[in-house]
Amino acid sequence: MESLLESFPCRERELQQLQIFINEGSELLPESVFIHGQPAVGKTTITCKYLESAGALIAYVNCIECYSMRLLLDKIISQLLPQDPQPNVRCDSFMALVHLLKLARSKGSLNSRPHVLVLDNVEYLDNLGDRCINFFAALQELTLIYTLTVIFISRVIPEKFDITPAVILHFPQYNKDELTKIFQLFKPPYISEELYSNYISTALAVFIRATRDLNEMKNLILDNVSKYMEPINRGEATANDTLLLWRLVTPHLKASLNSAYLGIASENDTDPTKPELQTELITHKKLRAFDLPYYAKYFLIAGYLASYNSPKHDRRLFLKNHGKQRKKNRKDVSKSQTTELLGPKSFSLDRLLAIFYAIMEEKASLTVNLMSQIASLVELRLLAKIGDGVIDNPKFKCMASYDCVAAVGSTLGFNLKKYLLD
Repeated sequence: MESLLESFPCRERELQQLQIFINEGSELLPESVFIHGQPAVGKTTITCKYLESAGALIAYVNCIECYSMRLLLDKIISQLLPQDPQPNVRCDSFMALVHLLKLARSKGSLNSRPHVLVLDNVEYLDNLGDRCINFFAALQELTLIYTLTVIFISRVIPEKFDITPAVILHFPQYNKDELTKIFQLFKPPYISEELYSNYISTALAVFIRATRDLNEMKNLILDNVSKYMEPINRGEATANDTLLLWRLVTPHLKASLNSAYLGIASENDTDPTKPELQTELITHKKLRAFDLPYYAKYFLIAGYLASYNSPKHDRRLFLKNHGKQRKKNRKDVSKSQTTELLGPKSFSLDRLLAIFYAIMEEKASLTVNLMSQIASLVELRLLAKIGDGVIDNPKFKCMASYDCVAAVGSTLGFNLKKYLLD
C-alpha cells in the first residue's frame, strides 16, 4: 500500500476506500462497484494496480473494443478461467456465461481468492443491449460466487444508468497543488528542484485553463523544460531571476497550446540535446499523421489541393477527359513556384466538396455527419474559415504543411505529389 501511495500521490482516500471493500482476505465482496470521473484522473490505472497488489485475479475488458456479445463474453471467460481452457464451448449469451462460472465454482476454481471483472468505458455496453449493464450488476447474485465482483469504470455519472451499485467511488479532478506534487515525480535530472518547482508553477498557470487532462498536461510541461533552461544556459539570466524566466518562457508555453490534443509534439523534439526520457513521453514530430476520421483525412487533402492549385487546373487534375494539355513554358514554372511561396489561397465550400468527391475512391452521401468533419478540421486549426459574411458558400484556407498532409495521405495510399502542379 505504501508503494502505491508513492506512485500515485493525492489518491489516498480512493485507495483506502478500495482497501475497505476489496482486500486479499475478503470472502464476501460487494456485488458491484461503480467508479466514475473525468478522463486522466487515474480511475483505471489506480484500480488495476491496487487489485494486483491485493492478489486479486483481474479480468479487464475495455468495452469500446467489444462490438459484439461473443467478443465481450469470450474475453471475460478467457481471463476469469485461464486454468480451464475449453475451446469447444461457445459463450455467446449471458446464460452461457453464468453456466460456465457455476461449473467453475463447483470445481472450486473461484473460491481461493478475489476475482474482479473490470469493465472500462462501461457506457459503450449500451450498444450491445439495453439490459447488458443490469446483467453484470447482478452477476454475483446469478452465479452465487461471493468472491466475484464487477467494477464499472466510466466517465458518466452512475445516475445515468439503470443500476444501483453497492459502492460508488468518485475520482475528482486534480487541483493545482495536487498537479504540482504529481509533476515533481517527472523532474528531469539536469534541473534543480527549486528551479523545477518555479517552472511548474509558471506552466500550470498557462496550461490549467486549457486542459485538465493529466497526460496531455504532462506532455506539454516536459516538452518546454528545455525552453525554460535556455536563458540560464546562455547566461542571459540566473536561477534567481524568476520574473525574467517567466517572461521569456510564457510565449513558448502559449504557442505549445496549439498542438494540444493533436497527437504531435512541438519543435523542441528535434533538439538533439534533449534527454531520451522526454522523447518517450510524446509523439515524435516526424510522425505527423493525425489521428483523424476517415473522411476528415480526405477533406484535409482536398483542402490542401484547393489552397495550392489554381482553380483553372482543377479540370485537368481531377477529370479523366480534360482535353488536350498545353505545354508549360518557363514563365508558368516560375509563376507556380511564386504561388507556393505566397502561401495557401482561399477556396469556396463548393470547390472543396468537388475535389473531395473527385479524389474519393468510393461514394459518400452528403450528410450532416460528413459536413461536421469540415467543422472538426476548423476546430483543430487545420482549416481556417475566411470571413463571416457569406453563409451559403463560406471560404476556407488550409493551414497544414505539406509534410503533414503527405503523411495523412500515406495512411490512405494517396499520392499527394501527383495532384500538385510543379
